[in-house]
Amino acid sequence: MMTGVGWTQPAGAPRLARSVDLSHEPRWARRAGWAVVILAALLYGLTLDSGLRPDELQGGDLITHQYAQVQARPSNAPGYPLYTMGGWLWFRLTGPLFGWALNPVQRLSSYSALWAVLALAVLYRLILLVTRGNWPLAALSTLFYAVTYFFWYYSVTTEQYTSVILQTLLMGWLAFRWDEQTAAGQPERADASLLWLALVAGSCLANLATALFILPPLIGFILSRQPGLLRRPGMLARLAGLGLLPAASYAYVYLRGAAHPEWWGQGQWSSAWAWFVDFMTTHQGRDELAPGLTLSHFFTGEYPALIWGELTAVVLVGGLAGLWALGRRRGALIGGTLAITFVFCWVDRFGNWYQVIMPAYPLLVLGFAAGLNVLWNRRPWLPYLILAGLVILVGYRFALSLPRANQSWRPEDIALEPGWAILSDRPQPDSVVIADYPEWLALGYLGQVWGAAPPIYAQPVCQPEPRQAARPVTGVYLTRRAALADPGCLAERHRYAAGTNLIRLETAPNQELPASARPAAVDFGLPLTLAGFEVRPAADPRLGWLLSLYWRANTTMPVDYTISVRPLERGAALLDAEGQPILQDHQPVWNTYPTSRWAPGEIVRDDYELLLPAQAAPDSIRVLVYRAVPDGAQGQHFVNLGEAVVTLQP
Repeated sequence: MMTGVGWTQPAGAPRLARSVDLSHEPRWARRAGWAVVILAALLYGLTLDSGLRPDELQGGDLITHQYAQVQARPSNAPGYPLYTMGGWLWFRLTGPLFGWALNPVQRLSSYSALWAVLALAVLYRLILLVTRGNWPLAALSTLFYAVTYFFWYYSVTTEQYTSVILQTLLMGWLAFRWDEQTAAGQPERADASLLWLALVAGSCLANLATALFILPPLIGFILSRQPGLLRRPGMLARLAGLGLLPAASYAYVYLRGAAHPEWWGQGQWSSAWAWFVDFMTTHQGRDELAPGLTLSHFFTGEYPALIWGELTAVVLVGGLAGLWALGRRRGALIGGTLAITFVFCWVDRFGNWYQVIMPAYPLLVLGFAAGLNVLWNRRPWLPYLILAGLVILVGYRFALSLPRANQSWRPEDIALEPGWAILSDRPQPDSVVIADYPEWLALGYLGQVWGAAPPIYAQPVCQPEPRQAARPVTGVYLTRRAALADPGCLAERHRYAAGTNLIRLETAPNQELPASARPAAVDFGLPLTLAGFEVRPAADPRLGWLLSLYWRANTTMPVDYTISVRPLERGAALLDAEGQPILQDHQPVWNTYPTSRWAPGEIVRDDYELLLPAQAAPDSIRVLVYRAVPDGAQGQHFVNLGEAVVTLQP
């Protein structure tokens, strides 16, 4: 009979081998359970998502969940209010607790890992229950599921599927506990389990409703044991109240949406209520199901192949065959849930069925473990064979899943780099930064989620005025990429380099040399003079050297000049790794502000970023001014117009 999670051998039964006795020892079962939880937590912690790919930042469920959890806003339809509110709280708690070790993407992803570890703990307890406390079997079966690809991937990225798995397993565990308590003549405990079961089932209404696929067989499971429940109106009312209580959280979706119409997305609605009703009907989900209502392409390239690809054919077949080992009623509960899930996934085979089916996988692992437990004592050597086979399965699945499931520091996670590059130029607080689309997305994320950006107003090219600016705008910047994407963006403004990525825009010409610049008066015999310069470390450490030249327009210039800068050390040109002189040529302000547009007396900052050899220390620069001259047949040649060596040392 069961004693907690252990198993006491019936009186008069033959003595089992010591290894088999230990396999049912409650103390070892507790230790093994903690070991499974700790190993899973370490695995997921080391493989947490740490960045974003460009396509992830552009849209999709993952980025929607992240913004929702940071801003306490509704997620994608129908909002997942309980999950989102919990994520909002988790993000704020992990800041002071783990902010020193985890970046914001990792903290957001760790919310999924939290649900995953709890789900594994419940799965372990469930397997212990159906195997009468066989902890080696429970531990290895749970670890196998922990390293399956989809569960591992969604445990380390920002989506809600691990929470749905926990809800499903909790309902199964509570149902089995209720069944045992009812059979043992413990009505008060059984009623308490039933009330908890109603609350967990109701929470699915405020998360992912497909977790309720277990509900029809669950009702049958309960009524087959206790048909008199239908004659207890008071208990039924309490169950219904607890089941519907979580749905009240949708008031949060409505209130937050009504307060922030900018979150509604694309579409036109006459009121917040009209938006809310449309949001709750989840157009996307219904559209995905429509193709599956036909019989065309009965099986797709993914369905059902991904199922045995995920679990292996051994576990899939063994899990289905092992349902009989659960007993008639329990087997019907799990089997009925699987049947409903498989039918729905066939209808959704052109949609995201591979996410909907995820709660079914641990139920198959449960059946697989139950079947193996029946074989456990058939022969003295079978436990060792079973354990060896499970170890091989865990190792095989781990090796297969690791390259894809590991989301930590992947080289393709470069979506935020454009934003970091802009911030490295230190734009003035409360300024507008006009950026191209990837830069704008990155700046928005860094400001709203990462908390790294100063208070700036990022706008996509070309929208210079911020929407709903909280404070007066202190200035306007244009990024180099935005200038390339839209050369006419604010073309009437005066432009000045402001780092390696930013261009400062002004309505009036600048006629003052900044205090940080070293004055100079280098005459090139041309209508422009080098009025000063400034040397500083580049924002990008790989470049190492940023040079700012300040040019003064002596008069109107009809010619567009190009500037060439070449660093020198002891009069010799610095060479790159290939032995070529290091230099950089461009028209002023990153080719966006030709000299023909300068006003007389205007002082223009022009920046140059240079990659220098290690230990190099330029003490001077050679500056050349030249122009391109047409050479017929669309060709051209270059004419040097002036040259000077400028000493950088005081």
